[in-house]
Amino acid sequence: MEFPKGMIWLVRKSIMAGLFLLFCVGGCEEPGDQVETEAGKQVGAYEPVETDVVNTHGNIENMERFVEFFKNVRDDVEDRIRIVTYTEEGDPILHDIEYDGDVLHSVRDSRRDTFGRGEIVEMSCENIKYIQNGKVADNMYKLADCDRKDPDDSVLWFEGTDLNS
Repeated sequence: MEFPKGMIWLVRKSIMAGLFLLFCVGGCEEPGDQVETEAGKQVGAYEPVETDVVNTHGNIENMERFVEFFKNVRDDVEDRIRIVTYTEEGDPILHDIEYDGDVLHSVRDSRRDTFGRGEIVEMSCENIKYIQNGKVADNMYKLADCDRKDPDDSVLWFEGTDLNS
């Protein structure tokens, strides 16, 4: 069976158009440079800085910075901190907390969490509470007396010795 010349031309053009669209949609960016969020907006890759407190599955880096922040809040001294918690898949969740001497302003950014909610949650809280021998970990610091409910109000958790001792 022989195909008409017009049909062969149409098939070739369709294949070429499909390949062109595939290359256009694929883009030229390096994978991992940006993360697609639920709203379709992209967010840049997280770049760590030395003042970040990093929680990798309960192993804390820069713990002394958190101790300083916690004492400043107890003493009504203005301060700010970033806590980066890594998921099991290795995605960073950024938690920025600013204390103005009266209220804790919390911003949790989970847009880089592939399997998480992919959102920014903002709230204001009066306190950070310490919980010992909790359900999640031996030691947990949580936001308290907040202007909204958030299922993840934890600030920092870890096993082992309490920071207050």
